[in-house]
Amino acid sequence: MLNAIEILKAKKNLQGVANRTPLTNSRALSEISGAEVYLKWENLQRTGAYKFRGAYNKVSSLSSEERMSGVITASSGNHALAVSLAAQILEVKTTVVVPVNAPKVKIERCRALGANLVIKGANFDESLVHCNELAEKTGAIYVPGTEDHKVMAGQGTIALEILEDVPDLDTIITPVGGGGMISGVGAWVKTVNPSIRVLGAQSTVARAMYESFKAHRVIEIPVVPTIADGLAGQISQMALDHVSNVVDDILLAEEKELKNTILWVLKNERQVIEGSSAVGPALILQKRIAFSKGEKVAMVISGGNIDMNTLGLEI
Repeated sequence: MLNAIEILKAKKNLQGVANRTPLTNSRALSEISGAEVYLKWENLQRTGAYKFRGAYNKVSSLSSEERMSGVITASSGNHALAVSLAAQILEVKTTVVVPVNAPKVKIERCRALGANLVIKGANFDESLVHCNELAEKTGAIYVPGTEDHKVMAGQGTIALEILEDVPDLDTIITPVGGGGMISGVGAWVKTVNPSIRVLGAQSTVARAMYESFKAHRVIEIPVVPTIADGLAGQISQMALDHVSNVVDDILLAEEKELKNTILWVLKNERQVIEGSSAVGPALILQKRIAFSKGEKVAMVISGGNIDMNTLGLEI
């Protein structure tokens, strides 16, 4: 299992490279919920999402020989962006495989970062199959989005920063896709203060981890279109083991209301967020979670890379 020492090493490794993102109090969400709600703005992280933390921590850990082989990954977008930037900084050749439905804004930015972009597969799972085939064929080092302690440790630095800002936190909520972020976050939180609740949030459509967490075994669910594209796809046994070890519960936000949540955050917080980031605030807006009065709650806003046409806007 991931331990706090690895997260401390990741913090040192990321200093001067990753942004220390702001944590701000949300007056609106606090008033609605009765809790003291803070938002961790990882949409302001480099590449517009938290994924850069784990990607850089992993790629920078490779030996000189491994870097010469190049790196490869599969992603619906944010991890691809993160690996692309990490590889650019470290001067490592990179290939990213994305599904055909990956948001255009993420695809365009991967190209701009110099990645060799391969668009293959109807969804992430199909892209991953092709990625593994290319890795075997080319010898490139696969950089997973979740199933790696270096990646999880990088994401765990989010919790480290949150607890430095709010040491007496009661609850922390993160979006959950493959489980890498919440595994890292939970590992730090449960080491520092086991009484802090660690909660995950998913969409009623993208809910593989929710079903697996409840069943105590990996459950595959059909992959269908979702505005929370970063939460879609199946999960691994490794990820489920980590999540089961450090997470108290996983809750579902109604998919059809996520677009309204994105617009609500834009109006009330003046921040652009993507569908995957909306699941945390949506739990409050949809009355799917209750807090004690004055409970201190931190929510991770995981990213802001959204196509405006998703919201019916053209910019």
